[in-house]
Amino acid sequence: MPTRDDALALARNGWAVLPLRGKIPTTAHGVKDATTDPAQIAAWWPGNARHNVGARVPSTLVVIDIDPQNGGSIQAIEEAAGVALPETLTVHSGRGTGGRHLYYLHPGGQLTSTRLPAGIDVKTSRGYCVMPPSLHPATGAPYLWEGRHPVALPASLAVLIRPAERQRTTPAPAKRPATMARRALYLAQHVQNAQDGNRNACLFWAACQAIRDGHPDDTFDLLEGAAVAAGLSDAEAQRTIASARRQNGRT
Repeated sequence: MPTRDDALALARNGWAVLPLRGKIPTTAHGVKDATTDPAQIAAWWPGNARHNVGARVPSTLVVIDIDPQNGGSIQAIEEAAGVALPETLTVHSGRGTGGRHLYYLHPGGQLTSTRLPAGIDVKTSRGYCVMPPSLHPATGAPYLWEGRHPVALPASLAVLIRPAERQRTTPAPAKRPATMARRALYLAQHVQNAQDGNRNACLFWAACQAIRDGHPDDTFDLLEGAAVAAGLSDAEAQRTIASARRQNGRT
């Protein structure tokens, strides 16, 4: 289990850290509390306290998070991008099923995981990752570094993780109320069943579908409630729906 010295060592190397219980922040504001301040870190790890340690993704980097529990794999993302991924700074999950965080240089601009295969997420400086030598809560095995310098993303993958360009289309015919209600329930169920690491992407996709289908406001209330039930905070759910509205030209 990481000690205060482990957290301080990460901070000295520029990682803004925060204490975790398993994978969940123990601080009031989660990733917003991440810091390199030694005094604050000492307060979070008093004496012989033991916590897992997380770190905010640096603004200069982007993380490709591969989660085999939800179907993610190196092969899947390489097939989607049409190119082999270059070796880069990597953290291997303690679960032992091949999950890993791949740290690449941030290509700039807005990034999204909505066009990536299932089980693959994008993490930026708005999020955090579990850091070595934290122990996986399911197995007790440590997260491990594969020490390399971060490298640039392949150009095709950089394109894939950018939002799709909006295209002008002819509005779809209005759906009948009963059909719309069934569709709303389907979208909400899809969001509520989303797994950890893919919840924002599922909510974003569902909100985009609802916008394009012309759903009323109560569908978005339904989606927000489903996202909270799946594990997102109210604020996260509201931000994701707002992002979908902006991307689809709605306010």
